[in-house]
Amino acid sequence: MLILDIGCGKKKQSAAAVGLDRQPGSDADILCELAHFPWPLRDSCADQIYLSHFIEHQADTLRAMAEVHRVAKPGAEVIVVTPHYSCMDSYTDPTHLVHLGFHSFDYFTQGSFENFTYNAGGFRIVDRRLTFGHNFLLDNLGRLIAAISVDFYEKHFAWIFPARNIHCRLAVVK
Repeated sequence: MLILDIGCGKKKQSAAAVGLDRQPGSDADILCELAHFPWPLRDSCADQIYLSHFIEHQADTLRAMAEVHRVAKPGAEVIVVTPHYSCMDSYTDPTHLVHLGFHSFDYFTQGSFENFTYNAGGFRIVDRRLTFGHNFLLDNLGRLIAAISVDFYEKHFAWIFPARNIHCRLAVVK
């Protein structure tokens, strides 16, 4: 079973993962520029792929997701963690190029992009959720509103009770 941690940084999500990163001194097993495509990986080689705090750094999000699709086996699990657009961290880091919301991952589902050059579609959303910080009162209010309706939360309350991260688990459809 091949596990990849794309943009692994200084700590892989799994000790068993093969890490890819561009930074010397990272925990990467393969040093490569992840903004250049294709990545130095075989087609359909990975059973599980972690993208933890990676996708928001990509100038070409669609091409990066198409590359994830290329290297993943059919049925592979892709775990994405990224700051929610309402999180201060999304805007504080000047290397963050995109700011994502709960429904951003809908664009990668099968059928959404099949007519586009990138062919970044071919994923099925298995699970997704918002996480919040540790302020008991304010974060629990945001958590409660989002649990009732994430659409209502993002439209009316995201800037009042900011979420921290989006966790999205995808399955690769080929």
